[in-house]
Amino acid sequence: MSFILGYPWWFVLFCIIIGAVYAFILYGRKAYVFTENENKAWKYGLATLRFFSTTMIAFLLLSLLIKTKKTEEEKPIIIVLQDNSASLNSSFGNFPKDKYNAQLTALEQSLQAHFDVLHYNFGAKLNEKKILDFSENQTDISAAIDEVYMRHASQNIGAIIVASDGIFNQGISPLYNKYIKNVPFYTIALGDTIIKKDALIKSVRFPELVYLGDKFSLQIEIEANKLKGTQTQLLVTDANGKTILQKSIAIDDNRFFYQTDVICNADKPGILPFKIHLQKINGESIIENNSDVAYVDVIDGRQKIVLLYDAPHPDVKAFKNAIEQNKNYQFEQYDCKQFSGNINDVGLLILHGLPSNTSAAVLSKIQAYVAAQVPILWVLSSNVNLQQWNNFQSVLKIVGSSQNGNDVFPIYLPSFSKFTLSETSLKTMQDLPPLLAPFGKYQSASTAEILFNQQIGSIPTQNPLIVFQETNGKKIGIISAEGIWRWRMHEFAQFKNTTATDELIQKIVQYLTVKGDKRRFKVHTSESLYNSNEAIQIDAELYNESFELVNDVDASCVVKNKEGKSYSFTFDKTWNAYTLNAGLLPAGNYTVHAKANYKGKAHTAICNFSVRDVVVELLHTQANHQLLQIMATQSGGQFYFPNKMPSIVDDIEKNNHIKTILFDTFSTEPLMDKKWWFFLIAFLLICEWFIRKYNGNI
Repeated sequence: MSFILGYPWWFVLFCIIIGAVYAFILYGRKAYVFTENENKAWKYGLATLRFFSTTMIAFLLLSLLIKTKKTEEEKPIIIVLQDNSASLNSSFGNFPKDKYNAQLTALEQSLQAHFDVLHYNFGAKLNEKKILDFSENQTDISAAIDEVYMRHASQNIGAIIVASDGIFNQGISPLYNKYIKNVPFYTIALGDTIIKKDALIKSVRFPELVYLGDKFSLQIEIEANKLKGTQTQLLVTDANGKTILQKSIAIDDNRFFYQTDVICNADKPGILPFKIHLQKINGESIIENNSDVAYVDVIDGRQKIVLLYDAPHPDVKAFKNAIEQNKNYQFEQYDCKQFSGNINDVGLLILHGLPSNTSAAVLSKIQAYVAAQVPILWVLSSNVNLQQWNNFQSVLKIVGSSQNGNDVFPIYLPSFSKFTLSETSLKTMQDLPPLLAPFGKYQSASTAEILFNQQIGSIPTQNPLIVFQETNGKKIGIISAEGIWRWRMHEFAQFKNTTATDELIQKIVQYLTVKGDKRRFKVHTSESLYNSNEAIQIDAELYNESFELVNDVDASCVVKNKEGKSYSFTFDKTWNAYTLNAGLLPAGNYTVHAKANYKGKAHTAICNFSVRDVVVELLHTQANHQLLQIMATQSGGQFYFPNKMPSIVDDIEKNNHIKTILFDTFSTEPLMDKKWWFFLIAFLLICEWFIRKYNGNI
């Protein structure tokens, strides 16, 4: 304990003087209080009491602070990480599971005598302690260590005990974990290192997303151990249950590996399960890894982009190269006179240099295209007939000549709101060569939105270079110049890429092809395909008549699988929408039927998702004790087999690096806050009052 005074220490003399003066004033002249014959000892005693009480009260005015130190102990934390993965369920080793659980409990109880013990189970992620059922479908040892440090980094972690078979099939190797050398790891080796008789589907590689009508391949890898001289059969069936591959496989080695490809058809939209099965062989120790399912998301969302021209032009190639980078688009190009497709099947029609001075024969076709409810992107060239072009649209009128053109540069308008271009692309466009735009007087509609205006030489103009308009749900875009191909070539020559030009074309196409969703109630999942160990997240939005998000009413949903089993849920409300964590669901295909009643009207919405089984734990069951041994060695810990678990307590107690931490806590408080000081002053004053009362002098 120490004292801190807000004034020089000699100010204490003033307190003493004040106490002495006050005591003298009261008791220095006995006539004021006592009679002539009274005992002087009473007077001196009362003066002393008054002196001390007054001095102590004055002393409080000096704002004395009392500083105290408190030493606290923080015992080391011993964290037990228990592997709860399915690989241990199929191959725990020769040590009995019941005996292991009893010894682990005894180990923790022994450690609690000198340490704080925390227990976690882990698989794909860290979990609170629970009864071991060895059911986790994935193992990530490194992530479990990371999570431990996130929770307890500020505490005194003495050691970490890891009980595992050393098999991980997710995340990085724990040997490369950044915390591996922070504290000693004491590892308990579980599982069996002996290779067992087993044939398994090691991996299936496939595209998770394909388009309707496409063909794709499944690449299947098969592995067999200690089954030389046997035979199995590989069977692959599609989503309709039809067999697309049935093949006999002769195993001619104890370490056998086989690979094959299967061509499949994406014949209907949705998430299609393709089942792969390996026939069981007599003597196999594990049969769960003989089957697998490849879930392929087949979408019917590829939009057809058709570019029509009157004469070949290098711009056509530039549009083709940029658009085909997005797999959602199917690009086709035709001479306008040769195109005979159904315009209603087109997601976007690009008309380059049309109508031209030589395209009188196709004017009726162009008229039909313009009349259809198909988005159109007009690209003007030096061959366009401006008078006829003005009659086909009302977004932009140009009175002049296309053959007498101007070299124009783009001027970006920040007020444009339909989409955004990156700052890098906008900066790059400032250094690109000019485009060739028709000469004349430009007049755009009042409802048009302009992305770029034209700059002729160093003179900015109000002539639109790229402009858009949406009328009655139909979107129209106009590029009033030709020469996009020059941009692409120049950009590649300067920067070895065509990022800026491609981004511009792709953003234009994306805006024109996106269809507005006017539904008042929507429901969707965060993913279309979940693993069986992942929680299902479902979100919903409800809009009022002004298409503003609202959630002042309740929303619910029913999740059904193909077998007819249903699960009912009520959505939780977020700030302005709805969300739901449906938890874990069995493997299968599901449909979400959501509903909400808003102002007397029922709104419904539907979405689909699938859940697939995860069996990676059973693909490899041979324990990796070497990894556990290296973990212990690198970190300064030790490696044990289950029968040596009791010695872990002694080894941890002998480790000099695992110590109790002493913390000194300092606190200061004013003397005035000390109750004992108040009671001491009160005691002195009460004693003085009692003596005076006793002597009849009050």
